[in-house]
Amino acid sequence: MSDRHVSRRRWLSGVTASAAAAALTTPATSARAATATTGSTTFDTDVVVVGAGYSGLACARALQAAGKQVMVLEARNRVGGRCLNESLPAPYGQYPIEAGAEFLGPTQTRMYELVKEFGLQTFRTYNTGRTVNYTGGTRTTYSGVIPLANILAAGEGAVAMLRLDTMAKTLPAEAPWQAAKAVEWDNQTFQTWMDRNLLTAAGKDLLRLAILSLLSCEPREVSLLFVLSYIRAAGSLQTLLATDGGGQQDRVVGASQVIALAMARTLGDRIVFESPVQNIQQDANGVYVSGPDFTVRARRVVMATSPWVAGRVSYDGELSPLMQQRLQLMQRMPMGTIWKVHCVYDRPFWRDDNLNGQVTSDAFITKVTFDNTPPQAGAPGVMMGFIDGIDAVQALTMTQAQRKAKVIEAFTAYFGAKAANPVGYLEHNWQAENFSGGGPTGFAVPGALTTFGPALRRPVGRLHWAGTETATVWTGYMEGAVRAGERAAQEVIAAL
Repeated sequence: MSDRHVSRRRWLSGVTASAAAAALTTPATSARAATATTGSTTFDTDVVVVGAGYSGLACARALQAAGKQVMVLEARNRVGGRCLNESLPAPYGQYPIEAGAEFLGPTQTRMYELVKEFGLQTFRTYNTGRTVNYTGGTRTTYSGVIPLANILAAGEGAVAMLRLDTMAKTLPAEAPWQAAKAVEWDNQTFQTWMDRNLLTAAGKDLLRLAILSLLSCEPREVSLLFVLSYIRAAGSLQTLLATDGGGQQDRVVGASQVIALAMARTLGDRIVFESPVQNIQQDANGVYVSGPDFTVRARRVVMATSPWVAGRVSYDGELSPLMQQRLQLMQRMPMGTIWKVHCVYDRPFWRDDNLNGQVTSDAFITKVTFDNTPPQAGAPGVMMGFIDGIDAVQALTMTQAQRKAKVIEAFTAYFGAKAANPVGYLEHNWQAENFSGGGPTGFAVPGALTTFGPALRRPVGRLHWAGTETATVWTGYMEGAVRAGERAAQEVIAAL
């Protein structure tokens, strides 16, 4: 990637304005001209896309295909956003693993089309055997989506899932805040709904685990209406939670960031790294996007970031009522709190015990796990776990050794003594990512959608909004990010 992309230091510090202009004069260029200003460099382009995650990359590719001049400003030194590959520890460094987003599901058509376009391959998430359930201090195993150790809780959980699916289907996909019961549902948290509709503590634990695994927040933090819209965007809660036939069915050979890297290569030097956007200002002549030592003058801008990240940018000038509403919405869509951890073993020993490596639990620091063993021959066994919600908050105050010990404690309880001595350990703290602030997605607090929901996708003058949080299909996933970026691109194309 570095051979074809120009770093911020090279573009904005290491070259003169005239040299930059000369470098950007080919028909496929991202900017038409560059002129020096005091203490900074200014570029001209048709469209600026802020963020080189899946949404920004998809948006830029669609604009490029339409013949528009586009520049992508990425604050990090990489593409992919909340999707990131990392290498396993020695001696397995040749095997990549997913530190962020990774799974694909059958109805995520745009992602599979990208896999095909770039000649990549997918493989099935390991799902052979039984799932471990650890509740009330007891370990059992089961098949399917819902554990049956507690029949009453299982029945209550199944009924609750069906009720939530039925409620979700009443929402307009494009405007859930217009549903007949939108105000009622948005005025309560998901915890409130559980307390009113579930009788058993075990049933509530099952639904809490679903929220933790999907949004990495506690049920008391998130609007019921937002949860229903999230379900609506995927088709059903069963689809969101299932492995085979659901959102966790497939993985990408080479780990999921390879798709983003392939998308980035098609954009060439249109991506400018280490360029955090600090200010966006509109006037009658255009829109100006600026950072520490650069300004880009454009006809349109697409913010391809989460609402939380977009809310950290300063929008100068007289703020229109539309912009004020968007700012208020962004204050009400925080990120989930999540760590992703991996323990590496010489081999995936749990498969010998007819276990698929997946867990549902009401105890320990990681309550959801997956067999994340790479598909290549000779790869070691890899057990992945999520640390979500309040567990993730508490993990922030621990040392790495303490977190590792607690992860191993959990894996040993789930999979036995063989899990106690991994040959390697990896963790990724998404709260420490300055331009993510958490993950896997932003969520809406009570009252946000019915008060400010229309501002989620509505353009503000020359400013457009992308990011997976703005998607109406597979919100929160890579699929949603790509669809949102392409939707924003079509808005811009129509406006230019």
